[in-house]
Parts: sequence; structure tokens; C-alpha cells
Amino acid sequence: MKKSYKLEYRLNDELKQYPALYHYDFSDPYEIFCRRLCDYFIKEKKVYKQTSSSLEDEYYVIYVEEETDEYVFDQADSYSHVTLEVRDYQEYSVSPLIYTYDLYSHEEALSFIGNDYLWIQEVEYEKISAEIDEDRSTYVLYMMKT
Repeated sequence: MKKSYKLEYRLNDELKQYPALYHYDFSDPYEIFCRRLCDYFIKEKKVYKQTSSSLEDEYYVIYVEEETDEYVFDQADSYSHVTLEVRDYQEYSVSPLIYTYDLYSHEEALSFIGNDYLWIQEVEYEKISAEIDEDRSTYVLYMMKT
């Protein structure tokens, strides 16, 4: 088993030859698996939409395009540990927080992010999208009641 797992985010722009945006070395492959399941990636107040992912030699690669129509949560909490927010999806407005999971590992986060449906407080929700917000150090699931 590897001791280091490499991840690279690349801009999905053929004319610019797919430039690398960010590089990571992780000791935990589950963090990479979680990121690959996220539709959106937020870093430095920019929102990127995932277009595809690949495994190239020793690198896991996530290809992204900048999303200029999306916005970041400036007034939301930031975290110092693995966290997952579940939000009630509202198109074109702030999606209210339904629940926050304080987690112990990215493997535990994967057990939530990998589902299309979740039961929270006896209510079933369907996943609309998932994101990793690096600025706030949290995963976010956008869900709607079924």
C-alpha cells in the first residue's frame, strides 16, 4: 500500500494544455475518494465544477472548470476537523443548514457523500450535489426532501 497519495486539480482547458491548479499529497486515500465524488470544489473564494477525474501514473487528477454563476458562503462556519454540512438546496438563494456531522475521518465522510439518499431526523432527503469547501474546511451535501 502506498504511503503517499497524490492529487492534482487541473483546469479543463485544452487550449491551455490542462494547467495544474493545485497539488496535494495525502496519507489517507479516502480524502481523494471523497473529493472525486464532489461536484464542486471551493478554494480561495472561487467555485470550480468537476468535469471528470482520472488516474494518471501516480496522480489522481480532477479536472475542473471555474463556475462564475455560483457563490461561496461568506457567513458560514469554518471547521478545524473533518465535517460534513447538509443543506436544504435552494436554487439562486442561500441553502439553509439542515444538519452538521462532526466526523472522525474522511472514510466516515465517504459513507455519507457516496449516497443518493439520506435519512435525517426521520426525513428522507435526496442528494442534489456535493462539494468540498476548502476555505471553510468542510464537505457540503445539498439535498431536497423526497
